[in-house]
Amino acid sequence: MNTLIAGFIGPQEIIIIVVMMLFVILPIFIVVVIIRSLKRRKDTKWSGEEVEKQFKKYQESGFTKQNIREYYPVKEGNKITLIQFSEIVDFSTANNFVFLTDVSGKDYLVDSNLSDLENKLPKDFIRVHKSTILNSKLISEVKKMANGRYDLIMKCEKPRIISCSKSYNEKIKTIIDF
Repeated sequence: MNTLIAGFIGPQEIIIIVVMMLFVILPIFIVVVIIRSLKRRKDTKWSGEEVEKQFKKYQESGFTKQNIREYYPVKEGNKITLIQFSEIVDFSTANNFVFLTDVSGKDYLVDSNLSDLENKLPKDFIRVHKSTILNSKLISEVKKMANGRYDLIMKCEKPRIISCSKSYNEKIKTIIDF
């Protein structure tokens, strides 16, 4: 019962074949892969001209040290999207998550809490509720409700109404000069 395949390959021969593959064929394969990667790396070396060209391209792009602070970074999967502060309608919480809403109505998940955001955001952003910070430049209309609260209608593509809590009414009054 020493035969497995076609009557002439036994367990000893299979062990020899496996050992040969591990110690002969696998190292050859690894060497070939390393040589190919080194060759590719050699082909992608940049000349001084190429580096200068890429640097100028970076400088000409909209993101410089001066205006990078005009954007808020938001993670979307494996990329980071920069959203201009002028396009941010509000930051709001729902189910222990903070969301950023832009003028198109799209929501982005934010990796910060509202109290940290309140300290970091530009002065145009005000807190109007314990769960909402909004961009005061995007308020299009203010409605005073019967209960003493204000409803703020925001300038964006999709209708967006944000209710202000009574404790933040004074902030709203100073912004709209009541």
